[in-house]
Amino acid sequence: MFPQVLATVGGSGTRLYPLTLDQPKPLVELCDTAIIANLFRVLASQGCRRFILGSKGASNTLNLSNYFKAGEGFFKRLGIADHQDFSYQPLYDDVGSADSLRYCMNYFDIKDDLLVVSGDNLIDIDLSSIVQFHQLHKPVLTVALKEIAPGESISSYGVARVDEDMRISGFVEKPKPGSEPSRMINTAFYLFSPEVREVLAKMGDKARDIGGDLIPYLTENGYPVYGFPVAGYWIDIGTPERLHQAAMDCLSGRVRHFDRKYRYKTNQWIHPSTLARIEPDLASGDIILKGNVSIGRNCRIERGVVIENSHIGHTSLIDRDVEIKDSMVMSFAHIMHSVIINRAIVGRHCILEEHSALGLNNGAEGGVPVVGENVVLPSESVVAPGVRVALLKYSHSILATGRFNELGIDERNIYFKEKIR
Repeated sequence: MFPQVLATVGGSGTRLYPLTLDQPKPLVELCDTAIIANLFRVLASQGCRRFILGSKGASNTLNLSNYFKAGEGFFKRLGIADHQDFSYQPLYDDVGSADSLRYCMNYFDIKDDLLVVSGDNLIDIDLSSIVQFHQLHKPVLTVALKEIAPGESISSYGVARVDEDMRISGFVEKPKPGSEPSRMINTAFYLFSPEVREVLAKMGDKARDIGGDLIPYLTENGYPVYGFPVAGYWIDIGTPERLHQAAMDCLSGRVRHFDRKYRYKTNQWIHPSTLARIEPDLASGDIILKGNVSIGRNCRIERGVVIENSHIGHTSLIDRDVEIKDSMVMSFAHIMHSVIINRAIVGRHCILEEHSALGLNNGAEGGVPVVGENVVLPSESVVAPGVRVALLKYSHSILATGRFNELGIDERNIYFKEKIR
């Protein structure tokens, strides 16, 4: 039997601005499906049947509960009948992921193993293997670890100190290059034994964050904590660049459990309602698809459009002579004629007016340009790599974070960029 799942989903998501100004980070679209729904699908398809969302605050809780409700639609789409209703953390102002874990285990009286996942991660893990590993070693905690290839930076992660038996003695947070104790990083994918309830009770108010407080307490006090190497795909979707990478990886097939329906050709998927509209122009070559392409339902695409290695969200309008390459266009977008989009993210319900251009240095440097939800981008606009665009009404919220520099405004929008740190 697979464990119950607790998703920690209380973060503010400022690094993903402007995509998280109107919605929680876990609900940001990844190829027409919310990030957290993609994660839950991986887990449900392998046997998980009970999901608890450790949400905090009205924005997170209400949006997530409106999206999933009791979970009937989620499980029905997967053809799963033997499930329990989705549950949500009550109105409790937790002070971190460990506090949420303590509260939810007590509130829902969880006395079995519990899988705790971060709602903004995408992991393609073999659940049966980690469950068997956990049952064999019987630790208080098994942490899924991902080995980072030599040459790839691990300075932004928590890096594990592990022995030859994969027992963890601690983590080094954001180590300097050359000082890391291993190449194994924390994926924020945890399998806890029920004994952790007693540990959390002992810790009291000191139990705030799982990574920052609970795990150090366990390792420093001799509790068994083990690492389980993850062979499959994993990504922390915390920035536009990582969201973009996740979308490209889903399109290319790197994410094994990603749900791709309605195959049109090799590496290309088009919903039947859209295909019925555009099939004559595809056959004549008036619409060209290259590489890995996914197009959602009820889209209108006009002649002269070229789409390469990109996702187009459902109910989008793509006018004539548009070029879209290495990009993700979310649902209800309207891309007017002669627009060029290159290695960019276009948010929901956006209008890109004619002759605009996003990311025109071939995407080589400078980050992913992002146009936020409900933005109308004026005609002939040029949005350089790394530049983000949001509605002007959000300017105070954006600048108050201290993370971004304002580049300019127009009558409707603010243009900003992350500060160099």
